[in-house]
Amino acid sequence: MDKIKDVLAALAQKENVKILFACETGSRAWGFPSPDSDYDVRFIYMHKRDWYLSLSQHKETIEYMYGDLDITGWDLRKSLQLLKKSNAPLIERFQSPITYYADKNFKEDFKDLIQEYYSPTAVFFHHYSLAKKFWMELTGNEEVRLKSFFYLIRSMLSCHWIVRHRSVLPMDIEGLMSIIDAKERDYLRELIRLKAKVGERYLHRPDNKLSGWMEELWKLLDCSKNSLGVSKADNSALTKFFLKMVNTNADN
Repeated sequence: MDKIKDVLAALAQKENVKILFACETGSRAWGFPSPDSDYDVRFIYMHKRDWYLSLSQHKETIEYMYGDLDITGWDLRKSLQLLKKSNAPLIERFQSPITYYADKNFKEDFKDLIQEYYSPTAVFFHHYSLAKKFWMELTGNEEVRLKSFFYLIRSMLSCHWIVRHRSVLPMDIEGLMSIIDAKERDYLRELIRLKAKVGERYLHRPDNKLSGWMEELWKLLDCSKNSLGVSKADNSALTKFFLKMVNTNADN
């Protein structure tokens, strides 16, 4: 973790930005890493006020690869625009169990905005499209990549959570599994322990009973996808927060 913090500090200095929030995403934060999993570091940053007042078009992302570190940052304005659309990857970062840096007030204020702009429909269909992709990729195969299998499971459980609760998702799979029966939880935990010992390319033969449970869950999700709510909030709270951040950090 110290290495990641050092790399982020150096990157902020190089790009002349202020990091507001940085966390781990991907399998390490989701709770099912492999021994050779990369570190997927994501952060939100901001520039000084004059950068936002320029008429020039500026790049709003920072991308950096360093060994097993995959690092991507989004500018504050871009992040707020994505939040208006209830962007699922952005929202889940604020549920990450692994935080590398959080500005004193930024994280809690941003989480309040998430509650205001959260759209169950938008987040559901993000995960539903991923689940459909992996379902088509894996169904019918005698052996599947365990990594892809868990991507499918996590997307299906995310959809199931929204159907059940209409609320912001837990990021980790253990939290998502809290709404399923103990038998399926125990089996998935066995696979999580297995994945922690094998490489990313490991192939696994799915259990027929678990496959049957997944088919029933898929039918439930398919029937529920058109009965979810949306956010109707306008831009005013986002604009107010953006101006506060820019003015507060004008010279920092």
